[in-house]
Formats: sequence, structure tokens, C-alpha cells
Amino acid sequence: MVDLNAFQIFADHLSNLKETSIDKRDGTPQYMTLSTREAVNFDGVKEEYVKPLGVSEIPKSNDALFDDGKGFLVFVEFKNGFMDRPKQFAVRKKVYDSALIFTDITSTGISYMRDHIKYILVYNETANQDNGLDEELKKKRKTAVQPSPAFDAFAKNVGKYANEEYVCFGLKIFQNYCFKEVHTYTEAEFNAYLSTL
Repeated sequence: MVDLNAFQIFADHLSNLKETSIDKRDGTPQYMTLSTREAVNFDGVKEEYVKPLGVSEIPKSNDALFDDGKGFLVFVEFKNGFMDRPKQFAVRKKVYDSALIFTDITSTGISYMRDHIKYILVYNETANQDNGLDEELKKKRKTAVQPSPAFDAFAKNVGKYANEEYVCFGLKIFQNYCFKEVHTYTEAEFNAYLSTL
């Protein structure tokens, strides 16, 4: 497995999951996890990576990359808001751009990622439910073409009974293509996952 510490660009951007999960949109910092588990701030890696390239459009990137201690690296993207179609598209772009950057830095390929890297999208459960929303978000939802949050919740519950995890937001397409596994976790589910490592 790739040793993240063996690459200076990763070592230069060491942080922790809490810091990579920060959302400063409303002026008040909000964290999607309080975990201090060491992680690479992949947004920082991307910024350093593109500096000498002189690209006309800055690529997108996942928020974090960490070693799970069980033989896998894990890419993590934190999404605190409502996952409408434009945000879902942006997440997919982050997956592709991050994969290209990672494979170039490490001189590996997509087949390496398929065997050694997992992907987790951590989303805000409250912002993606139908109940308890403010009026502005309800209006936005009515005009958004997207999978139903109620359906996603139902499918997750059914998946538990079938011993098959449901992956929200259409991200299952990346499993066995770019990553060994793909997961979409609420903040609570992500913290429960971290407790198993």
C-alpha cells in the first residue's frame, strides 16, 4: 500500500479529520466530525499540485485522505448542505479530479485505487431530510430534480435487512470502477465507522 508519509506533498498537508470537515459558509465554523484522526488535507494537496501547471480552471478535490490502519486508504468528502443535483455533479467531479491527482503523484493507476482505496461521502442528515426544513429550503427542494430523501432513508433501512449497504446520491457507480468500496454516511454513521478502526 502507498505510504502517505513517503510523499512530501502529502506530508506537507497533514491535518486531521476534524479540520478537513470544517464548513465556514455561514461565518461560524461547523465541523462534521470531531475526530482528531490524522488525515491529509487533500484540498491543500490539490492547490500545491496545480500551482506549477498554470491551468485555466482549478480542479476540484475531495476533502481528506487517510490510512485506515487496516490496509486501505480512504478518501472522504464532507457535505454539510442539501445535496441537490449541482452538488451531486460537483462531488462526481471531485472524485475524478482527485483520482487523477492521486495517481499522478503516486505513479499508480486506477487499478491500484480499485484495490486499495475506499471512498466515503459524509452528509448532513438533517439538511437532506424532508421534515423539519425551513421554508426557503422547502422551496429549493420543490424545484430540484433529485432522488427523494425519504426514498434514500427507506432504501438504507431495507439494505440493512438485505445485508447490502445502500449508497446515496448515485455514487455507487464508482465502486469497483475507481474504488474498492463506496459509502455514504451521515455524520453519526461516519463517527460509528471511525470507532471501528
